[in-house]
Amino acid sequence: MFRRDFLKKAVVSAAALTTGCGKSQPSTSLGGAQPLIDAHCHVFNASDLPAARFIRQVVFEDFPKQAADRLMGIRDPDVADRFIELLLRLLGADKAPDAEAEIAYLKTGQGRRTSAESLPNARLAAIEDTAQFLREVDSRMRGSGAGTVGSTAAIARAAIKRGDQKFLDFFVGPVLQTRGLDASPMSVAEARAVSRDAFANRGAITRYLNWFSLFRLYRHALVDRLIADAKRQGFTAELLTPALVDYDEWLFEDVTKTPLAKQMEVMDYISRRADRPAVHGYIGFDPLREVAYRARAKGATVSSLATARRALTEHGFIGVKLYPPMGFRASGNRGPYPQRTVDRLGFRPDRQLDEALNDLYALCVELDAPILAHGYSSNGSGPEYADRGDPAYWLPVFNKHPDLSVCLAHFGRFDARSRGREKLSLPDGSWEWALGEFIRANPRRRVFADISYFSEALSGKPEVRFPLANSFKRWTAEFDPKAEHLIFGTDWIMLGQEEGYEHYLESVNSFLRHDCGFDDEICERIFRSNAMQFLPLQRGSKGRRRLLAWYARTAVDPSRLPVAKSGVLAGLFRESRGRFGTTGATVP
Repeated sequence: MFRRDFLKKAVVSAAALTTGCGKSQPSTSLGGAQPLIDAHCHVFNASDLPAARFIRQVVFEDFPKQAADRLMGIRDPDVADRFIELLLRLLGADKAPDAEAEIAYLKTGQGRRTSAESLPNARLAAIEDTAQFLREVDSRMRGSGAGTVGSTAAIARAAIKRGDQKFLDFFVGPVLQTRGLDASPMSVAEARAVSRDAFANRGAITRYLNWFSLFRLYRHALVDRLIADAKRQGFTAELLTPALVDYDEWLFEDVTKTPLAKQMEVMDYISRRADRPAVHGYIGFDPLREVAYRARAKGATVSSLATARRALTEHGFIGVKLYPPMGFRASGNRGPYPQRTVDRLGFRPDRQLDEALNDLYALCVELDAPILAHGYSSNGSGPEYADRGDPAYWLPVFNKHPDLSVCLAHFGRFDARSRGREKLSLPDGSWEWALGEFIRANPRRRVFADISYFSEALSGKPEVRFPLANSFKRWTAEFDPKAEHLIFGTDWIMLGQEEGYEHYLESVNSFLRHDCGFDDEICERIFRSNAMQFLPLQRGSKGRRRLLAWYARTAVDPSRLPVAKSGVLAGLFRESRGRFGTTGATVP
């Protein structure tokens, strides 16, 4: 999961879909039912997340008031406080079906929750909750008594009242500007009118409110929406690989409504649904959780490694998701760590984190399970933790575990300097260049990068697109001439916060073809065939046999699982079936 820089967004426009690089234009292939594997997406809902920390450290990157100003134009900290309070209300765990409820619904059709079935329904429920919140703030403001003049309590109540008043003045906006709210309490009708306006006409605020509505849906409804979005843009999804995440130990907020083990179970049932593309997820792995379990730390009752093994061998999961910016490195771990973590464990977990990760790498080799890892300098849970996703820390892992399949996510911005390359100019000093040098030296290794959440493709501005396209072209020319190591992903549901995300596939397709000048063969690799080498889809491979065993146990038709003919990278994409040269037939 990844949050790009929101400050440089432009509304998607015709320019974003037609911009070229001054050379003859390859075909766009839009509307041609282009085969697609979305190798990086998410379908978690609000009950799967540590809501407060998620908003603070993932959405607003630990600076909620400042971010509210930058992202939504909310300059007053009191207004920002109330807006975050509203977002927490909308993202409350009780606002979305938990795993048990969704499993029951999928198995029996009982307990249907209409508000969780579609975005329009979820949006209506969120509008109603927002209206209720506005009335509560209005009531709280009016109920703030004066108290003893000058007392601490009176000063605090006055501050709350001023903050509530400023929030209402900001949020009401033009809807009730002709009606003085000081005269009488806000009515239900007035609150609903204000809420509907906020969900429709308030720019970035509207975008965020609607995005948060997505988190109230059934997970399987999010899967269906992702499939439909691809179809609407001229792509046929063959396989989705949603990633689960495990942030609890680093964010110090446990997910209690639907913990990871329950998320694993509900994804199993979602994967069983018939008449849809294959869905096989990545299980989240947190080495700190495993360290705490092995150290018998207070409250540490779950082994992350055991959970990963169960997900991979019993529940149809395809691989493992790692999130280094939470606070660990792929190898060579060293502090600083949160003091509360050290206090709880009784030691600094440098060696122990490395041991837990090495055990995971061995498990993944044993089961032929790929690893998807956050690979951009963002979303750190502590100071400079974002830099712990640096490919420099993966290079020793690649050398120690040559059979490991790894994809580093969010390639393509070329603006973060890798360890040991600080003196090099960009893009030569970038994370992408560090990874590219390894790929050039080891072209047959299953080491990949994905271009998920590549939101710059939504911009129609040449000053945004051209430098990135030039870096893409130079990178492929120097390190990966056939583009055999780049993979497509959406990073949905996180992508839903972006203006123009409805055109994301079209926009990335246009960027690759028009701006970068990539031909049909290269684009087919990026959108499909390269993922078939990263993922264990090769006929006869250990990973494919593992997945087919799940199909047999669950009596699900395995013919929908895409297949590649061999595990060797070179020369796999030449066999033609239609215009895009798909590899192999869709058989077990």
